[in-house]
Amino acid sequence: MDFLAKDLLTDLAEPDRPAILKTMAETPDGAVLAARTLQRVTARNGSDSPDHTQAAATLDWIDEARSLISHEIARHLAPSAGRSVDELTEREITLIWAWRHTKPEAARTWINQRLDQAWTTLDLLAVLLPPDRALFPVINHDTLQSLDALIGLEALHNRLGPLLDAPATNPDNSQDEHRTRILQALREHRGNAPSNG
Repeated sequence: MDFLAKDLLTDLAEPDRPAILKTMAETPDGAVLAARTLQRVTARNGSDSPDHTQAAATLDWIDEARSLISHEIARHLAPSAGRSVDELTEREITLIWAWRHTKPEAARTWINQRLDQAWTTLDLLAVLLPPDRALFPVINHDTLQSLDALIGLEALHNRLGPLLDAPATNPDNSQDEHRTRILQALREHRGNAPSNG
């Protein structure tokens, strides 16, 4: 579906694309599809822009689309702001991850406001990085980049500072193995921030 949506979107005139993506984003599942579609289109367009005039026009519709989709994602996530982090639905978690493709600074602000008010950082990470990813590292380079977009690595390390500075425990002997593995992965990646290049 993602690839079909990308192909259909690129068949439209650029000025029409933001409105179509906004319409798609009016439902939570549509917002995820719109964010992924835009991310796929921009990843393809990012490397080849010989004409600077064309590049500026392309950036205009992309920026408008990102703002519109981001607004819709924020609207869909508004009800979750008053709930505890462990009450986030799978759809809301997917929306949070999708938000990094539209306006990561808006996602970062929203998430950090929740963390300032009621959510705890480690609980949020435990929800965003489910333990059923056993075949994959808890946090790899791509995940670290995504966490940087969503929370900000400096803010993440500052919020978890005392936990990260504490002696590591054996995850297999821990009461909460998953959270212990998350902390261990963050310790391992600390100081190895992903580059945006």
